[in-house]
Amino acid sequence: MLESVIPAYVDTRKIFLQQGDIRGQLSLERLPRFINCLADEKGSVTIDLKFRLNDARQGLISGRLQAEVNVICQRCLEPLAIQLADDIRLAVVKDEDAAKQLESELDPWICQDHKLNLAELVEEQLILCMPLVSYHDGGECINRKNYVSGESKGNEEAKSASAESPFSVLMSLKESDATD
Repeated sequence: MLESVIPAYVDTRKIFLQQGDIRGQLSLERLPRFINCLADEKGSVTIDLKFRLNDARQGLISGRLQAEVNVICQRCLEPLAIQLADDIRLAVVKDEDAAKQLESELDPWICQDHKLNLAELVEEQLILCMPLVSYHDGGECINRKNYVSGESKGNEEAKSASAESPFSVLMSLKESDATD
């Protein structure tokens, strides 16, 4: 299939035998768990998936996912536009036992019947490639929020703290015990 509407599901028996390709845009509305990770519902997801059988007649899904979405900056709590990209290489298996027997370069995708939900697959892969922490580059947050650096105040506090050590009380108690 060329650039088209992404179907809700594919029949794994047919798509692997036909060596199908699926390319196109997927609506964020079809990815509710992924939307929960975002700042808003604006953005786009592009998929390019190839469905092939390997020599062992095992169904392999390979391709690339790309998304341009907005997340929350962890410094200033404002929206931040990011681009996600993930190269995937999945083997469709029926259960956990089959997944354990896969080659190390393949990730398992468990599909117990012949109905493979594409939105679910894309959503899971996008969630896995999300960065743990997102923030604006190069001090944009500091400039945007007019934060003031605490260098001068911090230096004075550090000097006074070093002048009066919290252990000075212990030292005076030790000295008073030695004189008794």
